[in-house]
Amino acid sequence: MSVLFILIGLYTIIATVKKPAFFWENRKAKVMRKIVGDKIASVFYMAIGCFISGVGVYLTFAG
Repeated sequence: MSVLFILIGLYTIIATVKKPAFFWENRKAKVMRKIVGDKIASVFYMAIGCFISGVGVYLTFAG
């Protein structure tokens, strides 16, 4: 389970950096980008990716 969290977090981080159309042009991403702008949306997605990866690392070493 912890490896899955790490992979999902890394996927989110990589997708935020690379900005592929299927990820960045998603309906929910478009709404967020329209409300807060591209830069803040990128920071938000990067923070989510880091948090999810961190949970995965924590679960790996804690349990």
